[in-house]
Amino acid sequence: MLSGSKFKILHVASFIGNIGDNASHCGLYSILHSVLGDNASIEQQEIRKFYKNYHDADKLAFDLDFVDHANRFDLLIIGGGGFLDYWVPDSATGTTIDIDQRALDALTVPLLITSIGCFPHKEVPAGNLQRLEAFLDQIRERDNTRIAFRNDGSVANLHREFRGKYQGAFGEVLDSGFFFEPEIQAPMMPVPSYVAINVSDDQLDMLSQQHGPIDKHAYYQELSLLIEHFSHHQNKHVVLVPHIHGDLKAIFSLLEGQNDFLKRKKISVAPCIQDVAGANLVFSVYQHSELVIGSRFHANVCSLALNANTIGMAVLDRVSHLYQSLDMADSVVQPTPGFADRVIGKASDYERGNLRINENEIAQQKNRTTEFYQEFFARIA
Repeated sequence: MLSGSKFKILHVASFIGNIGDNASHCGLYSILHSVLGDNASIEQQEIRKFYKNYHDADKLAFDLDFVDHANRFDLLIIGGGGFLDYWVPDSATGTTIDIDQRALDALTVPLLITSIGCFPHKEVPAGNLQRLEAFLDQIRERDNTRIAFRNDGSVANLHREFRGKYQGAFGEVLDSGFFFEPEIQAPMMPVPSYVAINVSDDQLDMLSQQHGPIDKHAYYQELSLLIEHFSHHQNKHVVLVPHIHGDLKAIFSLLEGQNDFLKRKKISVAPCIQDVAGANLVFSVYQHSELVIGSRFHANVCSLALNANTIGMAVLDRVSHLYQSLDMADSVVQPTPGFADRVIGKASDYERGNLRINENEIAQQKNRTTEFYQEFFARIA
């Protein structure tokens, strides 16, 4: 723990985007509290105001004005999120962290870019890989700066893209969502036992190296088979869980083809609430479920962390890499034809005890992650 006056931190991240991000930030603050105790004060700055498509009067940029503000703090944290996914057009770094060399040189405050993704699921514009490389080279030369990639395949992706150039140069930590614990201990649910399913529509158009393009019609048909299996054949209640308002589109697509009586008796939709309040509510739904089937990254991260039996729906490659990093590759399913039967089989494996959460591996990696932060703060102290 540091002693003396409050340690002032500026945290740049998405606080109004996705409740998975909110859960991740709460987990980060839990880590910071374990390292710093009550000795830190945190000012939040919304990264969406830095986005290219944000045009309101309070728009921000990673420019010299931002640097001047950040230099008044004891530490600048950027993350978590996929902010080093290098698909962003017209960015100095090819990423959401659109800071040029001059501004980065003027940044004197210690910088921690953590729980970060570097695994684009969109087309990469020409030159972006070179811009990312220049940024990483500059970061690597800074004594007071560290990057810690989350366990979503980002490190392996960097190794592949740059042929091992950055081997050992940057850290890898568990996504901060593994340290999140919902404040709501008993969510109000229609039944005590249920299957929670998280689906999204926006991810279906994103790129994958593992399974190729997804036929949306066939995808929703398979999900409908899943719901019919659990609700009709196994007489279980199904709770469909949104993380953002866009997930309601996916839920509507699913409900549209369901029997009306079945919907009224066996299917519920969790509330779509944003910010930390939404994270506390939704992830407590996962925590108390019989089984979670998750598409979004943090639906999987937090459910696994909360020891809920979880099957990953790897619409995005980072979900597969998450399970591989925990030695749980048998608990993930590719969204290819016939995936409903594979999910049902893995659900049965959980029931029979043939599949389990790898609690030991998660615990060990949580310890290593905490040690990373302890070493970082000891270094800058």
